Amino acid sequence: MIVNMTEEDWDSVIGIHLKGSFIGAKFAAIHWREQSKATGKPCEASLIMTTSGNGLHGQPGYVNYVAAKGAIAALTRSMAVEYAAHKIRVNAIAPGVVLSERVKKLMSGSKDISKLASTNLLGLGLPHHIAEMAVYLASDESAITTGQILSVDSGATVV
Repeated sequence: MIVNMTEEDWDSVIGIHLKGSFIGAKFAAIHWREQSKATGKPCEASLIMTTSGNGLHGQPGYVNYVAAKGAIAALTRSMAVEYAAHKIRVNAIAPGVVLSERVKKLMSGSKDISKLASTNLLGLGLPHHIAEMAVYLASDESAITTGQILSVDSGATVV
């Protein structure tokens, strides 16, 4: 609950997720600006942010994380508008539960896995599902996709 959260807890999570995304985006934009100046042409790049399904809806007990991930979604949309004239697409992937090795360990022997699986219409996600979305966003196939938050969550945000 927010009343039990310390400022240090807030700052830590905001710093890791939101500030980290800001710094990465800033240095990518600096590089692209220099590239455009050197060539005299827009660089036609794609910036892919990572947010979370939790940033698209609330989750009790994680207000700092939800706030950071929601802010990354807003940052994505704002940068998409700001950099469109430079032919830079800015999108974000919002993964749901991904069965990484870490998550598998956390869920091992847990009764919650079946409850969690029931909120995912097509089953739990795997790392390659997120990677495939990133490849799409980086490719020319997404040439007119910008400012989007793409949920890769097996439908969890719609149930």
